[in-house]
Amino acid sequence: MTIVQSRLEIQQQKELPTLSPDIQHILTSCNNPDISSAELAKVLNESPTIAARLLGLANSSFFGQQGKICTLLQAISILGMVTVKSVAIGLALSGVFRTDHCPHFSLERYWVSIIMTAMMSNALHVHVRKELRPPSDGIYMAGLLHNLGLLALVHLYPEQMGTALAAYGENSGRKLGDHIHDHLDLDHYEAGVWLGSKWHLPENILLVMKYHYDRSYRGEHWPLVLLESICAKWANQMLYGQEELDQETEVLLVLGTPPASAEKVREEMRNKLDAIKEMASSFSKG
Repeated sequence: MTIVQSRLEIQQQKELPTLSPDIQHILTSCNNPDISSAELAKVLNESPTIAARLLGLANSSFFGQQGKICTLLQAISILGMVTVKSVAIGLALSGVFRTDHCPHFSLERYWVSIIMTAMMSNALHVHVRKELRPPSDGIYMAGLLHNLGLLALVHLYPEQMGTALAAYGENSGRKLGDHIHDHLDLDHYEAGVWLGSKWHLPENILLVMKYHYDRSYRGEHWPLVLLESICAKWANQMLYGQEELDQETEVLLVLGTPPASAEKVREEMRNKLDAIKEMASSFSKG
């Protein structure tokens, strides 16, 4: 399969669901900076699955509100508009994929990884040098969507992806993208960009999808790409139980971020890992 054939198959695949009017309505509403909390709650209530997941998140031990949050409007007040919008978009887009036919893929692990990346980058971005600091409204969403191409490939090519994921499990010192490329002649970075382009996702999200593994990237939106890159790496290292995380000193220097600030954020995320796993478990249920 050539790269051109792969791109066409991903963008034209009949088995890959297009975005329904309901999902498009959610995306449009979440991308509206002027929408009120009440209006957003009304839109999200039209999707019972997303509404239930957001209520579950607001009532999770992470936010200390177990059983107290009964409406989406209350959930928005607890979680904040940025988090609600980002999680709603993440749930809406990821919900179009089937992943249960690839036994080597763990949807729960996937959610832990992207939630960790989103939260860590959101916490760390305030420590980026001011003139480089990415806009705050795109940080969380970029973290949640950076690996969307992985879901697309698992959906389309469960057998090949199962083999690639099994190989990665045996040799995690090699990049997952390299294992996938061995079997599909493309990787999840490319797949995410091709799919995201079809769905008209913002350019900054597409660039994070494409380059979040590449520390040398210095194109458009590079501070956001680098920020999501190191947070994604730390999230996966924590997820796999690695005791000593890569310090990424050079990247922090480029971003103007004090290493002590990064260490504090990493430690906070370690302490929240169990609560994040709880969230991921609720998001990954059918």
